[in-house]
Amino acid sequence: MASLTGIGLYSPKQAAALTGIDSRTLRRWLLCDDHTHTPLWHPEPEAEGATDALSFRDLLEAKAVWALKRQGVSLPTIRRALENLKSHYRVDYPLTNPRLATDGKDVFIQTLDASGEEWLSDLAKRQKVIAEFVNPSLLASISFDDSQTPVAWRPDPADPQIQLDPKRGFGKPYVLPSYLPTRTLAKAYAAEGDDAEAVARYFEITEDEVTRAANFEKRMAAGAHLH
Repeated sequence: MASLTGIGLYSPKQAAALTGIDSRTLRRWLLCDDHTHTPLWHPEPEAEGATDALSFRDLLEAKAVWALKRQGVSLPTIRRALENLKSHYRVDYPLTNPRLATDGKDVFIQTLDASGEEWLSDLAKRQKVIAEFVNPSLLASISFDDSQTPVAWRPDPADPQIQLDPKRGFGKPYVLPSYLPTRTLAKAYAAEGDDAEAVARYFEITEDEVTRAANFEKRMAAGAHLH
């Protein structure tokens, strides 16, 4: 279990609730590996023996794939882009990049040529096009460190104080500023008959944190599409 700490750990059902991607789709993309299906990539926990789980990085990479598909990029194009990116940049999660962009058909990454003019490299066809008419970054809800590695994710656009961090509680959602798990607070809230004041007093936090955590968990349980 020690080898699984710090990377986040999610079942397909948990990943589906957080990303808005159907769990069957997630399984087809990442967990099916037979004579008819080849995963887009092998999830990080698989190497540690957790064969039916996704990591924090897997969660975000799947979110990027979903965002690209919603903008009209085909899965074969995404698969080719993944292969080209991994080959060129030698990274395991190439789509989780703040410079990622798409025109609704192909996938690009911002680069800078020798003259200083910004171009976009076509990752699927290894061509170049001028950086115009391309949608902004798909990953605005993700916080990156200086090396452009994702360190936190805000899954609910309506509440940026709900976050995930792979180094905290196996990557499960928490509420700021207390960093308490939303599930813990939601369960306490229900046990106290929706008395936010009692829960806040027990955990020594604000009532607002309690109600926001409870509302977030309630929306997830109801299958609300957060994105």
